[in-house]
Amino acid sequence: MMKFSIISILFVFINGEFEMKNLCTDRNATSKSVIDYCKSQNGSLEFRCCFLSNSTNILAIDLTEMHLNKVPDLIEFTNLINVTMMDLRLNPQLKSSDKDDFLGMKYLDYLFLPEQYSCPGEKRIWQVINKTTDPIGIVCMHQKDFCTNSTDTCIEPNSYCVSNGPNHFLCLCKNGYYGYKCLRYGQFRIGIFFGISITVTVILSILFYVTQRRHVKKD
Repeated sequence: MMKFSIISILFVFINGEFEMKNLCTDRNATSKSVIDYCKSQNGSLEFRCCFLSNSTNILAIDLTEMHLNKVPDLIEFTNLINVTMMDLRLNPQLKSSDKDDFLGMKYLDYLFLPEQYSCPGEKRIWQVINKTTDPIGIVCMHQKDFCTNSTDTCIEPNSYCVSNGPNHFLCLCKNGYYGYKCLRYGQFRIGIFFGISITVTVILSILFYVTQRRHVKKD
């Protein structure tokens, strides 16, 4: 079991690295917006990606001309958490795929999209929305705080709203509250939780062991 777990973790890690390399090294960046922004931020441009100086975190990414029909799921890549500019123009088949588009990208400040794709949340979420001509598309600029610009947030009285990317939010429990709908108050009893979990695990393991021994003896 341990060997299988290690192999699985290695596979996920290698697969993630492989996908990120494809994302960044497919070809050189051609988006003038990304190139100019990278220079203005003293970033390091490596193929499609602009990295923060002396860092593995990506500041801006050029995803133009990738023949995309939906927004890539980028939240799994931790070095994209701080991305502030993304260019998705010149993807004529790109459509809003689901409610998870741009999830977790709370620092995204400049989002370039093909003309058929509207800014997520539109003016409720972005301070400025303009059309672009070279290439044709739209740009969504300066992401607003979702929680202060929407009434569709957390309804539980003991929770509060935290922005989690364009048109996304999380509900977290207020200090001192925890559990289902943040209804429990006080400190989470970690000792009791782990004590019960370990006890149940031990009992089940013993029962499984005894059952298997009986089967072996019968054979």
